[in-house]
Amino acid sequence: MQPQFSRRTFLQGCTGFAAAAALRGFGITHLRFDADRHPSRAAPNSPEQPPTNRDLLVLVFVRGGLDGLNLVVPFNTSSADRQRYYSTLRPTLSVPAPNANATRKAVDLDGRFGLHPDAARGAGGVATPNGHASDSGGLYALFERGDLAIVEACGSPDITGSHFDTELYVDLGGKQNQGGWLARYLDAAGEPHDALAVAPQWGVPPSLLSQTGRSAVAVPDPEHFGPQWRTREWTAHEDASALIAAQRALLEPMFQRGGDFIEAVGQSALQNYDMLRHVLETTYTPAAVYLTDESHVADYGDFGHSLQTVAQIAKSSLSNPLRVATIDVGGGYDTHDNQGLLDWNGNSRYPRLVANLANNIKAFCDDMNADPVWRGRFVVVVLSEFGRVLYQNDSGGTDHGAGNVMLVAGSHGNIRGGHIYGEWPGLTNFGFNDGLHITTDYRRVLADILTARMGIASPQINDTIFPGLNYASGLGIGVAR
Repeated sequence: MQPQFSRRTFLQGCTGFAAAAALRGFGITHLRFDADRHPSRAAPNSPEQPPTNRDLLVLVFVRGGLDGLNLVVPFNTSSADRQRYYSTLRPTLSVPAPNANATRKAVDLDGRFGLHPDAARGAGGVATPNGHASDSGGLYALFERGDLAIVEACGSPDITGSHFDTELYVDLGGKQNQGGWLARYLDAAGEPHDALAVAPQWGVPPSLLSQTGRSAVAVPDPEHFGPQWRTREWTAHEDASALIAAQRALLEPMFQRGGDFIEAVGQSALQNYDMLRHVLETTYTPAAVYLTDESHVADYGDFGHSLQTVAQIAKSSLSNPLRVATIDVGGGYDTHDNQGLLDWNGNSRYPRLVANLANNIKAFCDDMNADPVWRGRFVVVVLSEFGRVLYQNDSGGTDHGAGNVMLVAGSHGNIRGGHIYGEWPGLTNFGFNDGLHITTDYRRVLADILTARMGIASPQINDTIFPGLNYASGLGIGVAR
């Protein structure tokens, strides 16, 4: 039997979808209308900044397939690995060992692995041509002070060799899952439905896709924060202001008619929008220099600006504090050809990619640590959908592989940094797609941080956040509260 709808119910539904579409124009996305989950039942906003029971989680997704083998170089993991890496697999695309007679070479981390020199720009003894004010040691400085953990041979059990499939499965936390794992984390943590989750970029990634009515806010341009259908490039300021006012005049009456789910979500979303607009219209002076110079990076400075936006929002003492931020890093990490190695002449691809990551993560950590309230209260996780093949190709690049590095950055003792984690599989046998064998599920690293720093219990990992993982213990990266 077909359900019967009244004219009033039908019109309310139409209005709700129109309201949802309007909210999407404001950069507020991923709304689901579920009668069993009402925002009014959620816990009240925490006035504490940051919340006392968990760290801010910043997820950096390097989309395209970062070549982790040349970022963290296995120069001395075994004699067989050393011979294969330098002579067989990457004869012209290998990073010189720390003890090599070369000006530009890897920086020794633990006697087995070395760091690409452009991930250590500004560190003592590292040749740093074409210097920049953000050159303050990069990932090496974080590793040395115990604020960076490196995990080797990580990957997804759902890897396919396709960017699109594997990225999606990583965002969902598993091939069979519904919704994004970050949204499920917020659910498991008992965060209110209007808990602030931000993607400082053009669009909210699937990791924040919610099935329980959560919304996330995209912040593509902090200097011109506003509805995404309004573009300041061809709209005068006074016209843009009038347009926003007209849009709000249409939206607000829709959300003030009652206490139904769509009204409550709409009011909450617009409150978050107004709160962020006030923050982002305020001048922010970071406590560290980010790398946003287009002559040094290939992404127009987007990654550096995005991390700076996260720091600005986090340190703004909001009544609804920032819980999660996620950033997709671009700039061309799918290095099938002309990958480049060490030269820094403004054209070499890989050094620019590596420096973009390293300098900006270091700047973000320094920026956040400059506020005593935030020391030891944030964790940055860097991952990519897969690594590259073990050997170079005929185009001076590397193709889609498998296992890769993951990076976990923290501060003030909230992680056990200064160590390289994971089971190293060696280079003598090829894994999936001729890449590095995957020995650590990327979700285990995430679960380690969530259970140690975010107040999540192991059953919540297996039942809600990463169903099917069968998580029992982490690698010991996160320091338990």
